[in-house]
Formats: sequence, structure tokens, C-alpha cells
Amino acid sequence: MSRSFWLLWSGQTANRFGALVPAFLVIYLEQSKIASKATTPVILGLFGAGVVVAGLIGGVVADRFGARRVILTAQLGVVAIAAALAFVDNIYVIAVCSPLAGLLTAVDRPAAAGLVTVLVPKEHFTKAYSILHVGFNIGASLGPVLSGFALAAWPPALFLLWAGAGVLYFVLVWLLPKDRLAQEGHTAEPWSPRSAAADMLEPFRGPVLLTFLGLSFLLACVYLQFEAALPLHMDHEGISPSTIGLVFAVNAVLMVAALPFVPKVTERMRENTPLVIGAILVAIGFGLNALAHDVPWFIGALVIWTLGEVIYVPMASTFLARRSPDGKAGTYQGSFFFAWNLGLIVGGPLGIVIARQFGFAVLWTVLAGVGIAVAIGFKAMARIPGYEDVPADSEITLSA
Repeated sequence: MSRSFWLLWSGQTANRFGALVPAFLVIYLEQSKIASKATTPVILGLFGAGVVVAGLIGGVVADRFGARRVILTAQLGVVAIAAALAFVDNIYVIAVCSPLAGLLTAVDRPAAAGLVTVLVPKEHFTKAYSILHVGFNIGASLGPVLSGFALAAWPPALFLLWAGAGVLYFVLVWLLPKDRLAQEGHTAEPWSPRSAAADMLEPFRGPVLLTFLGLSFLLACVYLQFEAALPLHMDHEGISPSTIGLVFAVNAVLMVAALPFVPKVTERMRENTPLVIGAILVAIGFGLNALAHDVPWFIGALVIWTLGEVIYVPMASTFLARRSPDGKAGTYQGSFFFAWNLGLIVGGPLGIVIARQFGFAVLWTVLAGVGIAVAIGFKAMARIPGYEDVPADSEITLSA
């Protein structure tokens, strides 16, 4: 792995330690009496809308103007929005800031994922995405520990922590080589709304990728409950915010231990097989939350769905990377983040509503069924006309 790859890894990891977690935003709003339980799903949905838009446009903008520039600009925006949220208690202002916060939280991810195809040889894509995902989840899992303590000590510190992480990310990405990344963003075609829209839609035109992205969305509706309904369930059971953060830290520890083995375990499998296995484990893990009432049980369920995540996410990124045309890696990775994060704006609020209307046990049982259906869909995907496994060292398959 090159020095530039490790700079990217370090920056993204550092950023996630302080990134704003939607569930903690919900807890902050409710505990501070800024928003009611009826209003917080709306705020969560607005935040998710920003995240979804980030996935749709982040890769396209990075391919055209340079990933480094996209990431640096986003971190400047993070500092501004975080400062506003830290000192504002007007729900309407927070509602306006929420989609911007979601956008700035996620817009760097397609750019970073696309850069992997430039910084790493094709045969090492799965290894690189595994390492990148390890860093992301170290930050994303241990970050809630810091967020939990910040929320308990002084609620506005939740946003100041986010701003500080953005500054550190800015500094590390600033060290990336400018000329190489600028070339990645260069295109001879003039920019226009029509060309930008065409770029965004390109990954959705083939039946194989369209099916893959649709199934990824459904699986995200299950998995992303760890940012929505799961912390609220734990809070409902009397578990403190700081303890919730510590439980999620198990995710990071398991990631570090298991992800390095993913390339070796999956290298002889058909490309859709790890996707099937990952979906099944996610379904079982979240389904077990229906029986959870204490910390040990929540941890046991988390271990299972984390193993599913470990297998699924790097292989999903690799699946797209092997099929993205030259100069479009960010766009294709962005299509995945769009589909995946759409699960937050749809699945997140819906999960909260179902849990509060019918109970958490019903929610987890329904989501387990959705996860199993997704696994069946990934298995059947191999029968779609035009589908073929793409070896690690093969040329790009544009027809997929």
C-alpha cells in the first residue's frame, strides 16, 4: 500500500472518531427538550437526506474536480455547521442544518473509495477496501464512545468533537499529493447539469448493477438500524449513552480482528457468495435483538451482524470497483453509497416508527425477514442476463 493510501486511511479514520452520529443527535435533541419524540424522526430523515445526496453527487464531483478538493472543502463546511448546531436551540434552524450536516458527514466517502482504484493495484482491491473499512469502523465504532461521554458531560460538546475531527481530517488530506488527485478529477468534457445527471445515472442503467444496488438498499434498511432504532432500544432498556458507545466499540475490535482475513476467505468464492453470507449474518444478528434486554445479549447479537458486515462491505465495494470504467470509479462507488445511505433516510425513521408503534421485538423480527430475502436475491442475481464473475486481475466489464 502506498503512502498516499495510508494518509487517506489515517484521515478517514481520524474523522470518524468525531463524526456526528444520527442516533446521538436524536438523543441530544430529546434530552435537551429541543425536539419531541414526534419531531426527531423528521430530523433524522433530513439528516439522512443529506447523506443520500452525498452518495449520489460525491463520486461524480470527485471524478470531475478531484477527490482531495472535495474532502478538504467538506471539512471546512463541517466546522461551520458544527459550530451552528452547538449553540443553536431553535428546532427550525436545526432542521435546516440537518441535511447539510448529513451531506458533509458522508460526501468524502465516494471520493475516498474511488481513490482506492488509483492508489492500489486491481488484484488488491478487496484487501484495500477491507483495510479502509477497518479504519472507518474503528472510528465509527469508537467515535460513539467519545460522543457518549461528550453528551453526558456537556451536550454541545457533541458538535465541537465533530468540528475537531474535521480539522484533523483536513490536515491529513492536505498532505496528499495535489497533482495526482487533480488529474483524477480532470475531464475534457465541459460540465453541465445534463452531463452531471448522466454521470450519476450511469451505474443504474445495467440490470446487474441495478439489482445489486436495490438489494444493497434493502440490506442497509436492516443494518443502519444500529444508527437509529438500536441505540433507542438500548436506551429504552435503561442502558446509558456512554455504555451504548462502549457496546458499539465491540464492533471496532471485531472488525480489526476479522477484516484482514476476508480476502483470504473469499478469494475462491464466486463474487455473489460473500454477499449472500453477509446478508444472512446481518439478518440473524439484528433479528436476535428481538430477545435482547441487557448488555451481554446486545453484544452477542452485535458480534453476529458485525461478521456479516465484515464479509459484505469490502466485497460490495470490490464488486463495483471491478466494473467501473476508467475515470468513473468515484461515480460507481457513489452509487453504492447512495443506495446504502438511502436505507438511513427510509429505514431509519421507519424503524423508529415501527418500534414505537408495535414494539422493538416486532421491528427486529420484520428486519430479519428482510435480510433473508436480500440473501436470496443476491443468490439469484447470478442468473440475470449479462452477469459474470469478474476476476481480480481482469479488464473492466462495461456491460454489467
